[in-house]
Amino acid sequence: MRWERKALIQKACAAAPGGAALYQVIQRRFGRLSDDPFRRLPRHAAMLRRLVDQGFRLDGMRCLEIGTGHLPAAPVGFFLAGASEVVTVDLHRRLNQRLTASMLTRLTTYGNRVVDLYEGLIPADLVRRRLAVIADLHGRPVPEILDRIGVHYEAPGDASRMPDADGSFDLSFSMSVLEHVTPRALREILAESRRLLGPAGFAAHLIDPSDHFAHQDPRITRINFLRFSGAEWRKVGGNEFSYCNRLRASQLERMFIDAGFDIERCERTIDEPSRAALEGGFPLHPDFRRFSAADLCTTEIEVYAKPRATASSAADERAGETPLAATDAAPMVDAAPMADAPPTVDAAPVADGPPTVDAAPMADGGPTVANHAEAHATSDARLGRDAAAGRGGGTGV
Repeated sequence: MRWERKALIQKACAAAPGGAALYQVIQRRFGRLSDDPFRRLPRHAAMLRRLVDQGFRLDGMRCLEIGTGHLPAAPVGFFLAGASEVVTVDLHRRLNQRLTASMLTRLTTYGNRVVDLYEGLIPADLVRRRLAVIADLHGRPVPEILDRIGVHYEAPGDASRMPDADGSFDLSFSMSVLEHVTPRALREILAESRRLLGPAGFAAHLIDPSDHFAHQDPRITRINFLRFSGAEWRKVGGNEFSYCNRLRASQLERMFIDAGFDIERCERTIDEPSRAALEGGFPLHPDFRRFSAADLCTTEIEVYAKPRATASSAADERAGETPLAATDAAPMVDAAPMADAPPTVDAAPVADGPPTVDAAPMADGGPTVANHAEAHATSDARLGRDAAAGRGGGTGV
C-alpha cells in the first residue's frame, strides 16, 4: 500500500467515532495484524537468549510489559518460559480477544514448533506442561485464561505511574513500542521502570526507530520520515495510529542512561539502502543534520540495561554536556504505550518541533489524569481481590 494512502486512512480513522475498531478491521484485512504467534515469538526467543547470556534467570520471574497492543504474544511467551507473573500495561484496551483465543489455539496445536523455537533455552518438559495448561483452558473466556496463566492485562493503564512497590519486578520489556511514545512520556516510563526493577533486574527493549510506512511501501526508504520538519510530520503522522517520535538511536540510549540505567548490551541494525539514499542526496531535514549517518540509518535497536547500583542524578552526571536535539514534540500530549508491532496504534499526537530531549520538563505532557486514575482503580481492585498473591491468578506450574 502506498504510504500516502495509508496515512490518509489512519488520519480518517483517528478522527472518526469508533475509528479504533474500524482500523482494526482494516489492519486485519489489508495490514499485518494476525493471530499467528510465530510472527512474534522468534523475536521474543531472541530477547530471552540475550538475557540468559547476561545471567538473567527465567524461572519464577515477574515481568512488566510496556504496551500490550492487540495480541499478548510476548506475555504468553514469558509464561511458557517459566514466569510467575506478567503484568502487561496499555493506555487503551486494544487487545483483541478473538485473535488472542485463536493465537492460543495455534500455540497448543503446534506445540512441537514452540518447543523447537525455545530449544536450549527453556526445558522442553516445562514448555509442554505449560502448553497443556493453556490447552486445558480451551473454550474459556480469554480474560480468564490469561488470569489463570498469570498474565494480567491492565488497560487503561499508566506505565509511568504503577501502584507496585519499589524493586517488585525482575524484568521490564517492550517490543516495537517505545518509538511510539513521546519523549517526555518515555522519560517518565523509563524512570518508573528503574524504580520497579530489583537490583538484579533487567530492562529489555526492542525498538524500531524507522519510518513504519516503509514496512508496507517498498518505494520509500526507512528514513523517509526524516525529510519532514516537525510541523510537516505532525500533519502526516500526528494521530494515534501513525505517530512515531523519530528519536535516533543515540538519543534513545541517552534516555536509558538518564533514567538511571547502565546499558549492558546494545545492538544496532543499520539499514544499508537508507545509508545509500543518504549518500545519494536524500533530502534530510536540517533538524537531523547533526546526527551521523549510522545514527540516522539505525532501523532497529536492542537495549539490555540494568538499574544503576547508585541512583545518582543523571542530571548531575551529565552536567555541562551538550544536550542531544530531539526530533519532535513539545508540548507532549497523552503519550501512551503502543501496540507491539506495526501497523502502529495508540500513539499520541505531538506538537511541532524540534525541542531538545534533555531540556527542562515540558508542560502538558504524559498520560492524562483520567487514565492515571483509571489505571490505579483497575490495579487497586485487582490487588484488593487477592493481595497475598499480587494480582492473583496463575497456575503454579
